[in-house]
Amino acid sequence: MNKKITITKYSILIINILIYIYLLFIGRNQYLYNISYFKCILFMILTSLFIYVSGLVLKSEKEYKINIILYMILYLLLLFSVTFYIGRDSIKFYNWWYYGQYTPFHTIMNEFKYASINSIIKNILGNSIMLIPLVFLLMLKNLKYKNIFKQSIITLPVIIGIEVLQAFTHTGSFDIDDIILNYLGTLIFTFLITRFKLIDKIRKLFFTDFNLSEKLKRILFCFTLLLLIIFDIFLFASNV
Repeated sequence: MNKKITITKYSILIINILIYIYLLFIGRNQYLYNISYFKCILFMILTSLFIYVSGLVLKSEKEYKINIILYMILYLLLLFSVTFYIGRDSIKFYNWWYYGQYTPFHTIMNEFKYASINSIIKNILGNSIMLIPLVFLLMLKNLKYKNIFKQSIITLPVIIGIEVLQAFTHTGSFDIDDIILNYLGTLIFTFLITRFKLIDKIRKLFFTDFNLSEKLKRILFCFTLLLLIIFDIFLFASNV
């Protein structure tokens, strides 16, 4: 039975990623260019939920670790979509250093002085939490990433790379404040989740089956699979 679950899990995962890539690239003008951030996030959450429940059924240390890697792949795909494609103009290459904001806290201060609440939430809060899932997943993968320095070796290049590529590809502009907010958000999150020893408790939730009965685990697996299929159909139907 576990072999069938494994085959189903990876088959559905591959199909879902291909669907997402199709919407992102091939059908971009028709689909994802006009799709909301919420639908894309929900797409990844439901896929991750399906992966998580499959881990409950398969119940092995190896499978739990593989699942965390799969979560990372899904998150990075979503991050790429949000920063370079969803609601963005088509990619155009140009000399990015002519366009940008290099004075620290200039954008942040202007947002608080002149921007609306919605703009502040989107630009200040949004940038602050954007990389939090990455550091969370890193800590799930290995507790050594509770160390800020080891964590920063990965997060800082990602943050700076996104900002540079956004400007270089004309999908955004270089803003030093975005880097500050991205990195500050990860630092605050890491401090809070380690200070109150939450990461150790949360991490256990990703490495257990909660002693659920086999029947209940299979019911949950079928339910999340059905939920994912229904959402895929809805995603296509709502954007045709």
